[in-house]
Parts: sequence; structure tokens; C-alpha cells
Amino acid sequence: MIKRYYSPFILSSPSDKNPLTITRELTADTRTGKIVSIKPVKDTVSFSGSKMVPSLIIPGFINSHTHSDLTISADRSTPKVFSDWVLSLTEKRRKPAADEKNGIRKHAYLEFVKSGTVLIGDILQPDSFPVHKEKIRIKGFIEVRGIDPAAADGKIALFKQLFSKAKEGPFFSPGISPHSVYSVSENLFRKILDENCRLGLKTAIHASEHKSEIEYISGSGGDISKNLLPALGLSRFSLPPKTYRTPVSCLYNIGMLGKETILVHANEINDEDIEIIKQTGVSIVHCPRSNSFFSSARLPLKRLLDEGVNVALGTDSLYSNESVSIIDEIKYARKIHPGVSSRELFDMATVNGASALSFPGVTGRLEEGSFADFIALRINPDINLNPDNVYDMILDAGPEDIMFVVIHGNIVYNNPLI
Repeated sequence: MIKRYYSPFILSSPSDKNPLTITRELTADTRTGKIVSIKPVKDTVSFSGSKMVPSLIIPGFINSHTHSDLTISADRSTPKVFSDWVLSLTEKRRKPAADEKNGIRKHAYLEFVKSGTVLIGDILQPDSFPVHKEKIRIKGFIEVRGIDPAAADGKIALFKQLFSKAKEGPFFSPGISPHSVYSVSENLFRKILDENCRLGLKTAIHASEHKSEIEYISGSGGDISKNLLPALGLSRFSLPPKTYRTPVSCLYNIGMLGKETILVHANEINDEDIEIIKQTGVSIVHCPRSNSFFSSARLPLKRLLDEGVNVALGTDSLYSNESVSIIDEIKYARKIHPGVSSRELFDMATVNGASALSFPGVTGRLEEGSFADFIALRINPDINLNPDNVYDMILDAGPEDIMFVVIHGNIVYNNPLI
């Protein structure tokens, strides 16, 4: 079925020098979910058949790292010391039954879409592997944990079992997520590498999120070694069998880093880490509000972007954030990274996210042949919209300015207040 969407302005492709076009008509094929054409029209009908309203169609946002099963609000009692936070989270994860967990996810998907998100990079737990039925695209990273080297074969067997259920399609694409250097043994990392040589999956790893990770992997102690692992009954692994200067250098020496690897957070990095990241071509997913929640170091975002590192944007979980709105995340990133332009921040939430997640058909752009995933934003009719101010205008918008959201060529959210 062919559907046509009309708007005075369409931001056709963020990579173009002059991406703002008065093309007005976007045609989508809902059978394939792809954009058929973007072209000018002479009339002034809108998508609903009424007079065209002041609006701007832009590519849908990509939330490159989140935990939909953790759409559980933090409160004043939520610990901010990392070990205490993990233990609190572990306790909360035990409580919900399977149906309740699915309900939490369903609520999360709605919140993502309402903020203009069309694709998420979601960390999926083995004990609640979802059957995806929601009309939002998911890059589903199956999480693998196991710090005991002797348990590696069993962890790989469980991953294979879950992966066999992960059928790739237009709304789901699987990946793998060995959690972190303090929760995955080197033996398990290497077995994941071996398995992934056959599968070729995108790999997401939490790395250098907190100073305690550096303290752990360097053998100098810290919160993870002294508090977290003992509290989980893993005291015998409080000292790593091999020490490295940083989590990034550890992953590099194991062979985990490459163009198909995503480092989540990576805010506690040094000059050597940055050189490794550039050399290997990994992507980074920046989660600024979550990093602020733990009072972690600030990602050197401007330097990374200037040096050609692909940096995407994510909200992490609601248990370390105030919302799962990617618009809120962009606004916060703009606040703490004043040297980064509005266009660069917009790219982080669109084309950079598409590059990081590699979801088939998703480009983060509006162009013929890519998935028809986009947002219509209400714009002030008094503003002379042009290529110089369009990105500032987008970043100034709020969720209330989202008129509708389209995924796979179909409207999945209509703002009831507009």
C-alpha cells in the first residue's frame, strides 16, 4: 500500500551540505516499509487532507543504548554508589513476573515512540527474552555474563539457545552483548569471539563507565573488587587473573575491538584508549545523563568527533535516568558539551546511531530505498527555516512539538494535543 505524507519542509539527508529541501511529499510503500520517493508538489494538502500546517519532517531518532526491561523509575532512595546501585537493581529484577516484565517493556516502547524514537539498541536479559510484537525497531543485544572461566561453555550454550529464537526481520535484528570486563571472563570473551566469527553479529560492551572498572582491571581494588563482587558471592574473582591499564586496553588485547563493536559509555578513557578506539574503528554510545547520575567523568565528545570516531546517543535505563526520551538526552548533551554543534548532536541521534547499530534498512536518513521512519515536528510559522538554523530549531523542540511518528511507512503515534 502506498502512503503519501506532506510537509512544507523535509530534512532529506543530514549528510548533505544543503539537506533542507522544500520537497513537500514523501511517498512510502507500507508493504516493504521503504521510502519510494521524495519530491515537490504544487498543492497545499496535508497528510490528513486539510490545509498544510507549518511542519518539518525529519529522520526518526535512534536510541542506541537502553534497557527496556529497566523502565523502573529511580527515586531518592536509589543508591548512586555503583556497587550499591547494582545490588539494588538486582533485587528489583528478581521481583517482576514474566508478564509484568513484558508490561514494563511495552510501556517503554510507547515512551520511546512518543519521544520520536524509531529504533533502539536494547540489552536483552536471558531470563526474559522477549517475543517482539511492538511496532518499533529493535537491535536486540543478547546479554552474556560469566566471570567464572569454568562456566564459559554453559554461557555459550545458553546464548546459542536464545539466538535460535531471535528471528531477524523488519522490526528485530539480533546482536550480542558480553556485559563488561568485570562480569565476563577472558575465557568467555574468547569463546564469544569464536562463536561470532560464524555469526558476524554487532557486539555491545559496557566499558569504562566508572572509575571502579579501571581500578578493578588494573588490580588496584576499588568499589567493584571490594564491594560488588563479594556481595554477589564472587570474592574469589575480585582480582583479575591478568591486569591491564584500562578496560579498553583489556578488550583490545583480547581481540574484542573492531568496526562491529560498540563501546557503551566509554567516558572514563585516556589518550591511549582514544588511539585504540580510532585504530580499531569501534563506535561509542554516549549516555550523558546516566553518566551524570553516577558522577562519572565527562566523555571527551568534541575530541572524539573531531578525530572521526563514530559516537551515537543513548538513554541507558530509567533506573539511572530521568526519562527515556532521546530529545531530553540531546538537550542535556548540548548543555554539557557546548563545543559540539547542534548538527553534530542531531547526527549522533540519527546517522551515527544507524552506523553503530547496523540495522538492515535503517540509514538515519530520509532517502529512497531506506526505511520510512520519520517524525513530523511542529514549527513556528514566524521562523524563517533555513539550513543554518534548522538543527538549532530541532534541538529546541520538545516532545509536545512532535505531531506524529511514522515507522515502516505507518503512523504509530499521533500527538493528541496537536
